[in-house]
Amino acid sequence: MTGGKSLSRPTSKGFWNDVSILEIGIALSLMLLFLLSQNFLETIAAIYMLVAAMLFAAAVQGRVAAASADALDRRLWLASAIASVVEAIILFVDPLLGNRDAVMAMAAFLAVGAGARLTLALARNHAGRGWLYLSGAVGMAVALAIAFVWPFASILPAAQSLTLDLLAVATMLVSVTGKVPLCTK
Repeated sequence: MTGGKSLSRPTSKGFWNDVSILEIGIALSLMLLFLLSQNFLETIAAIYMLVAAMLFAAAVQGRVAAASADALDRRLWLASAIASVVEAIILFVDPLLGNRDAVMAMAAFLAVGAGARLTLALARNHAGRGWLYLSGAVGMAVALAIAFVWPFASILPAAQSLTLDLLAVATMLVSVTGKVPLCTK
């Protein structure tokens, strides 16, 4: 145990577990959609579905923040939730990420959310800590890819990367809300 008491899962039953599982299904479906999309409209539609899924992730993280007894945990979960909301807003307003400032803001907020999850994993012996590490690492990798490799020739690689981040977040949330085995090592 590093830096604090061992924490149990903040939520254990109900609607938020189902939302987390639904989010994994959505992320996997989006990955398939992005791989199969052959025209511009399909890509834009899939991006807006990604926005909705990111808002789901923000809602679950906000719920976990509200259920957390520890102030540091609550702040970190809330930071991750707010970052997800801002990412969704940026992607909603500029779905093709054509504005360089929007791209840098997206990368910055991805890094903030990933950093909050990594900090939570490092600071506490939290339930699902291994999934927090994985989610934070994938989030940081996506933030760096978007920040340093942009502009892509098309939006598809960025959308696929964002979907991969969403899948990592969804898997972590399913673990934290009690639907998959804990990964604490």
